[in-house]
Amino acid sequence: MDTTELPGRRERKKRATRDAIFIAARTLFMKKGYDAVTVAEIAEAADVSEKTVFNHFATKEDLALAGGEERLARTVEGLKHRFPDESVVEVFRRTTAAIIDAIEVDPVDQILAVPRMVRGSKALQDRMLVAWEREAATLTPAIAEAAGVPEDDLVAATVARSLAWTNRLIFRAAFTALLAGEDQKAVAARLRVEADRAYDQLSHGMADYGVRR
Repeated sequence: MDTTELPGRRERKKRATRDAIFIAARTLFMKKGYDAVTVAEIAEAADVSEKTVFNHFATKEDLALAGGEERLARTVEGLKHRFPDESVVEVFRRTTAAIIDAIEVDPVDQILAVPRMVRGSKALQDRMLVAWEREAATLTPAIAEAAGVPEDDLVAATVARSLAWTNRLIFRAAFTALLAGEDQKAVAARLRVEADRAYDQLSHGMADYGVRR
C-alpha cells in the first residue's frame, strides 16, 4: 500500500480536530461567556475527549486567544523578508493596514468576538498581559537581527514594544468604535489616517533603523 500521503492525511485530520475544538469553544464562549464555560463542555461539543482538547491547546486561555501565534509568526517572517531598503517600521505599517482592511469588510460580530470575550473575563485580561510580553520577547530578537545588533539589545526591545503597541492601539480604537455602533467603513477610513500619522511619527525617529545597506 502506498503510504506516501499518510503524514499529510494525519496533519489534515489533526488540523480538522483542532478547528472543530476551536469552533465549539468560540461558540460556547460567545453564548455563555468565557468564565462560564468548562473544558468538559468544549470537549463534549467538539465530540472529543478533554485530553484531546489539551493535546491541541495547553490551556483554556490559549484556546480562547488562538490565532495570535500565527499572526506573530507572519510578522517575524515579514521582518526577515522585507525589502533591502525597508525599515522595520514599514513591516508593522503593512500589518496594521491589513487589519484595517479586514475591519472595513469583515462581519462586525466576527471582529468583536475576541474583544467582547476579553472584556468579560478578568482571567483573559490578565492572560493578555502575559501574551503581550511574550510577543515582545519574540519580536525583540527578530528586530535586533534586522538591525544587526545583539538579540538582547535595549533599543531593539524598545522598538519592538513601540511598534507592537502602535498596532495594538489602532485595533483597540477600532473595536471601541465598533462597540459604540460606529459604521465600520467610517472607522476604517479614520484609522487609516491615524495609523499613517502614528507610523510617520515613529519613522521620524527610526527612519533608518533596520535598513540594510
